[in-house]
Amino acid sequence: MGQVLSLYATPMTDDDARDIELQVALLLRLADHNRRSNPALDGTLERSAYLALRHLATNGPSGINDIADHLRLDASTVTRQVLAMESAGLVTRARDEHDGRRAVITATPDGHEALAATRAARASVYGDLLADWSTDDRQQLGALLERLNDALDSRARR
Repeated sequence: MGQVLSLYATPMTDDDARDIELQVALLLRLADHNRRSNPALDGTLERSAYLALRHLATNGPSGINDIADHLRLDASTVTRQVLAMESAGLVTRARDEHDGRRAVITATPDGHEALAATRAARASVYGDLLADWSTDDRQQLGALLERLNDALDSRARR
């Protein structure tokens, strides 16, 4: 079956793909370095806890498999992350009242506070970083990153 192209899309060249791949690799590396070296982010949640707590805050109490599916991770990985978050007082685990084999994970008040503090700290860091960008540029960056994440997520679901 041939490739279907939008009327507005142009075929990607090998150079385009190489440039994008490099920029994504640099983005991931530099964002991680920024997180580790920026004092404003000291004491904030690690990415795994942040994303799991965001899921719980949005969707309410969830099972391990629900969290794993949302994050595109193996359930055993999420189980380890949940155990660490439980030890830190960020979540609780309880048996599902309808299915005793299933654990239900719930964010604690401390988990909600840590999530809010992390979101505020990250927003401040990126607000400062992009302060000299125009509103249009910031909105375009957000829209394009969302589009890239949606494409990556769609690929992960296949």
